Amino acid sequence: MSQAVFRLFFACAVTLPIAQAGLADTVRRFFSAAPAEAQASAQTEVAATSPLVVRLQRVTGGQGAHFYVGRLSIGQPQPQELQVLFDTASGHVLLPHQVCKSKACREHRRYSPWKSISAMDINSNGKLVKDGTRLVTGETVRDAVNLEFTQADLGDGNATAVLVRDQICLGTEFSGTACADVDVLAAISLTDGYFSAMPYDGIVGLGLNGLVQETGCSFFKRLMERNLNLVPQFGISFGAAAGELYLGGHDSARLAAPLQWFPVMHPDDGLWEVAIKTIRLGNVTLDACSGGCRGVIDTGASRLGVQDDHFDKFHAALSLAASPAAAGGCLGPNLEFDLGSLTLSLRVEDYAGAACSPQLGPLNLDSREFKNVFAFGETVLRRYYTAFDWKDKRIGFAPAATRLIRLGGRAPAAPASSNSEENIINV
Repeated sequence: MSQAVFRLFFACAVTLPIAQAGLADTVRRFFSAAPAEAQASAQTEVAATSPLVVRLQRVTGGQGAHFYVGRLSIGQPQPQELQVLFDTASGHVLLPHQVCKSKACREHRRYSPWKSISAMDINSNGKLVKDGTRLVTGETVRDAVNLEFTQADLGDGNATAVLVRDQICLGTEFSGTACADVDVLAAISLTDGYFSAMPYDGIVGLGLNGLVQETGCSFFKRLMERNLNLVPQFGISFGAAAGELYLGGHDSARLAAPLQWFPVMHPDDGLWEVAIKTIRLGNVTLDACSGGCRGVIDTGASRLGVQDDHFDKFHAALSLAASPAAAGGCLGPNLEFDLGSLTLSLRVEDYAGAACSPQLGPLNLDSREFKNVFAFGETVLRRYYTAFDWKDKRIGFAPAATRLIRLGGRAPAAPASSNSEENIINV
């Protein structure tokens, strides 16, 4: 989810047709055992030199926001496929449960544990809800989770979920697939508005461990434990219409220069964030960051996120800087985030819309706890390939290479055309 604050609140014991309640932890974010034979049959080994590739499609959601979504399969023996957002600013896997009857759930594909022989109803301690029973039925007291979302692009929403452990698989026929057993937050209630506006079914959080209730909930951690041949890194490449998530390595063809690495600030908090030294608009310093500035990498953010107490200043500065060009488009200086050894530079077309108005999203954060926070979402990620090192807690940036598709020849991102003339387009 993009430009949100995500909290996992205390829940109390309740009686639900399928569930129970009681997770104790608070998680903040910005905007965004199966049978052995089933496990073995679903896994394809991926060489460490060849990362697992998840194809992403850019889709439009509510309020004109854009999101990059990919395919996930869950369960055995016939995996259920859902479209999900891979979110670096949250930590859990959240999917709509089949029993959820709210409007927002009915508008999306729902996950049914009863269709999977590898699904198990569990509590927050990782144990079965009912000893000797894989899936409970009827009114049963079990652990549930209450979640609150606040997001600049889509608004506010709430979810109530129960825990189900099942096998999740990702990949393509080109890169192979890999699987992991994950404790999924299966939503039994989703509020309308926010969740109805989501152009995807669920979320796969890729945040660090500080954003998850317990380690079984972290998809990437479980994937690395299950697939020891994968490098504990992943990368994101966004284009104008499509993108890729690379798990277990990177594709050098997507980089126009070597990666430059920066340590993660406050890694125990779970967010992928870097320190910003200075923020400039052309030759004007917008923020000298004397008190420190933080850039949170948020793959669920459509617009550049700016904390509430700085929003008006940045919006006014960008409004004055961007102006219509006589030949169409906008004119204006670059917006630069100086990280020290690398400056992330956004052109006017990145931070201003078709009407040359700033494309910013407010971050509703408590200024007593959060200072000078910016969310680096699609606006930044389309300019820079971004790498995430899970083991060493660091983030890498490299200018993104031009994304080309050859029409008329073989290309990994598009089918071959019957036209024999070779054309090249930028995607």
